[in-house]
Amino acid sequence: MVVLRPYDPADDAPAVYRLWQQALGDLWPLPYEMFQLITLDPLAYHQGDHLVAVSGDEIVGFIAVQISPEGLSAEGTLLVLLVAPAYQRRGIGRRLHDQAMSALKQSGVEKVHLGRGWSYFWQGVPVNLPGAWAFFAACGWQEVERSFDMIGDLAGYRTPAHIFPNLRRPTIAIAPATQGDAEAILAFEALHFPGWLRFYQRIVEHQSYADMVIAKDSELGIVGAACLVDQHVSWWQPDIRWLRLLGEQTGGVGVLGVAEPMREQGIGLALAARATECLRERGLAKSYLGWTWLVDWYGKLGYRVWQEYRMSSRHL
Repeated sequence: MVVLRPYDPADDAPAVYRLWQQALGDLWPLPYEMFQLITLDPLAYHQGDHLVAVSGDEIVGFIAVQISPEGLSAEGTLLVLLVAPAYQRRGIGRRLHDQAMSALKQSGVEKVHLGRGWSYFWQGVPVNLPGAWAFFAACGWQEVERSFDMIGDLAGYRTPAHIFPNLRRPTIAIAPATQGDAEAILAFEALHFPGWLRFYQRIVEHQSYADMVIAKDSELGIVGAACLVDQHVSWWQPDIRWLRLLGEQTGGVGVLGVAEPMREQGIGLALAARATECLRERGLAKSYLGWTWLVDWYGKLGYRVWQEYRMSSRHL
């Protein structure tokens, strides 16, 4: 008999991680520490959020959910659902799914996503897990759109000659930030991209100013910003989950945004190009872009699709 109960991180984590290894380890190898960081994110995890399915003394299923931190939104996420291969097609996954969805509704969640969240494994359902999507489709989920992770090779990278000359405002400079820019960067993010403010605050707190690239207009001040993702810096928190697949010498272009009135002027692509140059200058081998729809846009810099995801959400 299989019973469902709340997940106990202290006792259950090793067994659930073994479940990950059995079900996903070949396609999505993940260190144990990363699994813990995502499932137990202190800003989003609450005791009792996750569930396990138990047969006798053996954990044979697991579902992790997440509710947006208080005050942000009435949204939740299904982070991952695992069933041991020998126990699949017995209704265990459906029971975990339905009980988790019911608990989210009782908690006041109005909208649930597959993937994404405050911290997450994937932003959607990976296309290379077709069985997972078939399961969720059978549970009533519908694909809304696709998103992508991209990768760029840094060996020999050269920014295309037209990128910086194509900036339509000659008063804009694209360059790594300095300490004197820190306050203005945080103000810019708070105004234009409040959901990304925490990333820039972390960098500023560690005084890693050169890990931010800014577009600064001589008249308007900062009109765009991007950050670098590099596991060798002091503020690093495992922001690239799949280094075992990508390679240890992988960095990335983090959250990048341009003030809405300044878009369509070549600023964003110039920021991405300068950030990519910075990663190359550090001796990294690859640049990773997580969760984007701009395949053709980043493709202008030589980035290519690495993984593809089905995005889905539903109202409760």
